[in-house]
Amino acid sequence: MKYDRYQDEEILKTQMKQGDENAYEFLYRTYYAELCSYMFAIGGNDVQAEEIAQQTFIKLWRKRDRLFIHGSLKKYIFKVAYHQYIDVVRKKKKEHQLLEELKYEAIIELLESNPDGLNEKLGILETEINKLPLQCRNVFLLSKKDGLKYKEIAEQLDISIKTVERHMAKALKRLRDRFDTTTDPSPAILFLAIHRGVFKE
Repeated sequence: MKYDRYQDEEILKTQMKQGDENAYEFLYRTYYAELCSYMFAIGGNDVQAEEIAQQTFIKLWRKRDRLFIHGSLKKYIFKVAYHQYIDVVRKKKKEHQLLEELKYEAIIELLESNPDGLNEKLGILETEINKLPLQCRNVFLLSKKDGLKYKEIAEQLDISIKTVERHMAKALKRLRDRFDTTTDPSPAILFLAIHRGVFKE
């Protein structure tokens, strides 16, 4: 059989290091599904789990000539994947922190430049969002409050991405019409409203 020789893990390690594509394919076929399950168990996100698993095997291939694997090959692969996961979490945390800093700066600028009527605007925003149909409001809040991407919202609510887009378009049109503007409501207004908890869950 094509992969019989790779059942011996030491041979598999050696052939991987030498750039044997069949050895790499055997490795991928053997551990990919299990690695995805492992990363899903850790992170709870199936899309992220698959991405990390794929990146793990890409990393193993690119660095194949520098691999020094002592002990279990499976443990080594899973350890590489785990470190990939940690890197993703750290990156997201940094991005989230930067985003929050920018939003707070926007709020400070808003309060300093035009404090009058802020509570009125927040009241209008709360009223209009809570008037939306339930699914439409859920989509809007998952996007603006929780920061989810359309694909993530679609998966969470078990609807299509097109449906998510339609709900968002409807919500934003209502707000544009109410605030008499051609653009979406100020990000600072939205963030301040969310931060103060004016939206009903």
